[in-house]
Amino acid sequence: VCQPLDVLKIRLQLQVEPVAASSQISKYRTIAQSLSCIYREEGLLAFWKGHNPAQVLSLVYGFSQFSCYERLNGVLRDVAVFKEHDRARNFFCGACSGSFAALTIMPLDVIRTRVISQDPGKGYKNAFQAFGMIYRLEGVRGLYRGVGPALLQIAPLTGGQFMFLNLFGGVVKKLEGLPETAPLPSTELFLCGGLAGLSTKLLVYPLDLTKKRLQIQGFSRNRTTFGRHFVCNHMVQCLYDVTRTEGLRGLYKGLSPSLLKAGLTSAFYFSIYDGLLSLFNSGFRKAI
Repeated sequence: VCQPLDVLKIRLQLQVEPVAASSQISKYRTIAQSLSCIYREEGLLAFWKGHNPAQVLSLVYGFSQFSCYERLNGVLRDVAVFKEHDRARNFFCGACSGSFAALTIMPLDVIRTRVISQDPGKGYKNAFQAFGMIYRLEGVRGLYRGVGPALLQIAPLTGGQFMFLNLFGGVVKKLEGLPETAPLPSTELFLCGGLAGLSTKLLVYPLDLTKKRLQIQGFSRNRTTFGRHFVCNHMVQCLYDVTRTEGLRGLYKGLSPSLLKAGLTSAFYFSIYDGLLSLFNSGFRKAI
């Protein structure tokens, strides 16, 4: 459902030229024009480029993140320093579980970014070929390009999601007169999950853009129709060069589709996660 938003976001993030209606040198200028341009040049299926690695990425990431979070949260619940600080525990467990999940899926993230950003008819034909070529030509380092900003953003991103979810959920429970231990109704959980995703994504977005630009280093030969290729060696240089040449707004290219995707994804993740948790707990209670 969210894959077209991902394609649009990544294309805008990687464009060095301004994303502005007044720009005459930019391939992508506005959201509507960008969608039209992609459809006209590459067809409808272009909006699902990188779909296969993206689906595997989502499944592996979600399973790794939530299983790690539950296990760690259960262990730390009885630790003295966290007993009276639920939000701090939620943030810490979310940050650790997110970092673990990010390391697990990093090669898939690199493959997805490159497949989405490559010229039509060039580059990789499928995810398996992409993995083999990147490993052969660039080594393990190539499969983990952008891991620095990925880890820096994922800790506050996932930690913040769990923290904001509990914060917004607490507010909703007070407004509706529900006990603190009561589960959130499904609609309210969906909305709180969406707000949590929006809030945290907005805070760490420049790191996400930096990660994407690092992931395409060494890939310029397959990106000849997207304008000037951005060159950088590490995260600090990337942040500095984007700010210097594209301004602070350059750090937020592709923000609109990214926020929409983050809100929807987070809302669905937390709703599905809570539903599965309730199902398992119900099954466990019946078993005993």
